[in-house]
Amino acid sequence: MSDALKCPMCGGADLAAEFTSTAGYEIVRCRDCRLVFTDARTAPPPSELYPPFEQSDTAAQRSARSALSLFTLQRAKLVEAAKSSGRLLDYGAGAGQFARFMAGRGFESVGLEPYSLGTTLEEPSLRLVRAPLAQVKDSLGRFDVITMWHVLEHLEHPVELLTQLRSMLAPGGVLVVSVPNFASWQSEVFKGGWFHLDPPRHLLQFEPSTLEDCLRRSGFAVTRQVPFLPEYGTSGWIQSALNRVLPHQNFLYEWVKDRGALSSMSTAEKALHFAASVAGSVALFGASIPVEFVAAQSNKAAALTVVATPS
Repeated sequence: MSDALKCPMCGGADLAAEFTSTAGYEIVRCRDCRLVFTDARTAPPPSELYPPFEQSDTAAQRSARSALSLFTLQRAKLVEAAKSSGRLLDYGAGAGQFARFMAGRGFESVGLEPYSLGTTLEEPSLRLVRAPLAQVKDSLGRFDVITMWHVLEHLEHPVELLTQLRSMLAPGGVLVVSVPNFASWQSEVFKGGWFHLDPPRHLLQFEPSTLEDCLRRSGFAVTRQVPFLPEYGTSGWIQSALNRVLPHQNFLYEWVKDRGALSSMSTAEKALHFAASVAGSVALFGASIPVEFVAAQSNKAAALTVVATPS
C-alpha cells in the first residue's frame, strides 16, 4: 500500500488490502488497530457526495415516510431508555427527520448537518443547522444526549470528532452511536457489493472491537449494546440483493431518501425499477427479520448500536 495512505483512527501505515468494492474503491485494514476503511483518495469532495436536498411531497413519498416512521420510533425508544427528556443533538441529521421527531416527543432538539440539509430553521423546540461542528460548536451549548445514526462511518477523523462531541455532553449525558457492522453476515455474503459498504461515502467500516476501540480513544465507555435494529438489517438484505439484479444501484434507497439522485433516469426506467424493487422487497422483508434476529445473537447483525458515556 502507498505510504501516503494512513489509518484514520490510529495513523498507522501498516495496511493490508481486504478487497475491491463493486464501485472500484479499495477496502483496506490497518494491521495495528484492525480498523477497516476505504481508500477514498480519488473520491469526489463531500460537497459533491452530500448535496443539499429538499424532499418532495407526493402521496407516494408521504406514504413511504409514514411507514418508515416505525423505525424512527424504535430509535426514539432506544434514546428514551437512556434519557427520557432534555436537550438532544442529532449529529449528521440529514434532512432533520429524527431531530424533528424527538422535538415532537418533548426533547429540545438540534439537528446538525454539515452538507445535505436543505432548509435550516429555528423553532422553540427544534433547530436545524447546516454547518461544520467547529463553526457552531460554541453556540450550541451542552446536551443530555447526542445521537449519530450511521454517521460515524462517514468521518475522516472519528476520534477527533467524538472527542469534540464528548465536551458537549452535560453531566450524566449519553452518546448513542449506530454504524454498519463489517463483521455481519450481510457483509460476508455480499462483500464488495454490500449495500452498507457504500464507498466512497462510507470511509470507515467498524466491527464490534474497533467501534469500542474508537470510542475508548475518544474518552467514552460503552454501557449498553443494542444487538438488533430491524431498520438496518432489512434494508441491507433487500437493497444488497436488488443491486445484484437491477442496473441502477440503490434505487429503492434513493427513492425513499428522495434527494434527487434518480433525476437522470427516464420515467420508464423508474417505473420498471420501482415495480421490481417493490416485488423484491415483499419477498425479502419477511425472511430478513428472523435472519437478522439470529445473526444478532452472535454480533453478526447488519448494524452495531451502542450507548456510551464519558469514561
